[in-house]
Amino acid sequence: MDSTNQMIAETARYAKSHGLLAKGMHVLVACSGGPDSLALLDILMKLRSKFQLVLTAAHFDHGIRGEVSKADAAFVADFCQEHGIPCFLGRASVPEAAAKKGQSLELAARELRYDFLWQTVKRVGADVLATAHHADDQAETVLMRILRGTGLDGLSAMLPCSGRQIRPLLFASRCQIEAYCRERGLQPRHDATNDLPDCTRNLLRLEVLPYLRQRNPEISRTLCQLAELARVDSDFLERQLDELWPYLTACRAGEYGLRLVAFRRHHPAMQRRALRRLFAETAGSGRDLGFAHVEKMRLMLLAGQQAGKRLELPEGVTACFGYELLTMTKKQGRQDDGQRKISACAVRPKIPGTVTWGPYAIEAKILTQKPLQTGPSAYYLDFDRLESRSLLFRTRRAGDFMELPAGHKKIKDILIDDKVPRTKRDELLLLSDGSEILWLVGKRRSRRYPVTDDTKNILYFHIQRKEETT
Repeated sequence: MDSTNQMIAETARYAKSHGLLAKGMHVLVACSGGPDSLALLDILMKLRSKFQLVLTAAHFDHGIRGEVSKADAAFVADFCQEHGIPCFLGRASVPEAAAKKGQSLELAARELRYDFLWQTVKRVGADVLATAHHADDQAETVLMRILRGTGLDGLSAMLPCSGRQIRPLLFASRCQIEAYCRERGLQPRHDATNDLPDCTRNLLRLEVLPYLRQRNPEISRTLCQLAELARVDSDFLERQLDELWPYLTACRAGEYGLRLVAFRRHHPAMQRRALRRLFAETAGSGRDLGFAHVEKMRLMLLAGQQAGKRLELPEGVTACFGYELLTMTKKQGRQDDGQRKISACAVRPKIPGTVTWGPYAIEAKILTQKPLQTGPSAYYLDFDRLESRSLLFRTRRAGDFMELPAGHKKIKDILIDDKVPRTKRDELLLLSDGSEILWLVGKRRSRRYPVTDDTKNILYFHIQRKEETT
């Protein structure tokens, strides 16, 4: 097998092993016209029949290099037209946006580019966005995060799949990709801004990594291996925390937080992870909590006698130390704050029977036939196939996921895909079985436990406001 076919076969293997491509999938390919993205588009065209893919390309002109940028856009458009690939072009002035927001060109370019790409995903109805990040990009990312003092999660760097974004070439080196372009006769564009050591990533790529490579020719592979080891270890610890979470947390007097007695029994690694998870749930921003804040809270909790104390955290979050719980609240209006205290609590359904959650009454029944009343406020499943029967109605938590027809997906990514405002995400009611979400009330339903002709007992839920039941 020649090296070109080997690269195509290796991409197919990598995509299959990480669940990146499925038959019939519509893939939007981000294509700058450079070697990496042009190779990715070409390889996916070669794999189109194997996976029955629908391909669309998207190119974003940053407006940084004037006529050269326009020529890049024209090149991508011509390449796609020649190969019968629909192509969408976007443009914005990154220098103007950076000056307006007080950002670096690098950050402003990234934000504008991804805004355009995700808008295009929605516009064309694509299933995933494919970007051409490769092993050398991964090595640079790991080094950048080490310089910032990252932990295990940060060392994981880029993942093969992050929500709806896939990276099919993350296994390949820059040299392999450039060799593929040469052997395929591709003539990619060159972005001269990548040759300037004017930002951290360029400096690492142009000066630091070449210096390290003189002493360790396998430095990129070594750093990627570190990222993979960190990813697997981090995933294991998150799963451990998922199992511990119901025992570490409690809801008392309308306040949801970490149980201090249970917290103190666990290893520091799990304590830190639990504090970061509670912060993430409260902040709702996806921002991680820095080591200094985490360690200060942890040591205060271990020291005891902190009841009544408060600690201000980023994102407007305040940690409140009680006698039994550590709770966190986020600054907001009185009405929203009261709603948050109610919605943070979890309630176990009574089967059959009715329970309340905040302003809602949740009725559960066991039926032998499909219900007549359905719609956004109703949900049913095959009760006999339900495995654990440890159901809870609650709000979202880190690690939540749902099984959809297209596969396993994080609730965080579903809410982003559905354009649910960030301020509303923590108020949504979910029906959970551990970290698996069966019903995102009023919005999405899991594909698990479907009712079929063989179903004998149907578990049926109906939700309405309490005033509507009186």
